[in-house]
Amino acid sequence: MTNATQQQTAARERRPSTPATSGKSITKAQWAQITEKLQGYFCLVRFQYQNTVITISRERYGESRTFLAVYFDGKMAIGWGQEDSEAYNPITRLFWCEKKKRYYSAKRVADIEKSLGKRSARKHFPKLHESLSYRIPLFTNSTSLVRQFKKVEGLIWLREKEVSSEA
Repeated sequence: MTNATQQQTAARERRPSTPATSGKSITKAQWAQITEKLQGYFCLVRFQYQNTVITISRERYGESRTFLAVYFDGKMAIGWGQEDSEAYNPITRLFWCEKKKRYYSAKRVADIEKSLGKRSARKHFPKLHESLSYRIPLFTNSTSLVRQFKKVEGLIWLREKEVSSEA
């Protein structure tokens, strides 16, 4: 075991047990069930993280395309994912899909560097090689959603029985 792994293990052991993390972590078999549900055409899966209920449902996009939409307490606002916005919600860093888009395409960068030279291109276009990062509440497939949700500690899966008893 490496030194970093030993430190992580020791930190987990020192961490106090909370109701969210004590005995309620999602097992491998449960993740398989969740993945199977999310791959279905009509799916609705709920999780609880701290005091927020996270709902995932499959939504239609056009005639033949669908995506998985993530709601917090039954609501969705695009402004929550923009860090410079007043409506920013920090929980989006954990549960929303991160997208990156280059300011300039590779072809455009090559054309600019060829016409101006690399040094002059960097001087006149300071963001020539940078990209814009943003978060959206939509996932194209269940694999990426499950991979991201597995990393969140303290996440509780609310099965249908638990959801109906809370209502």
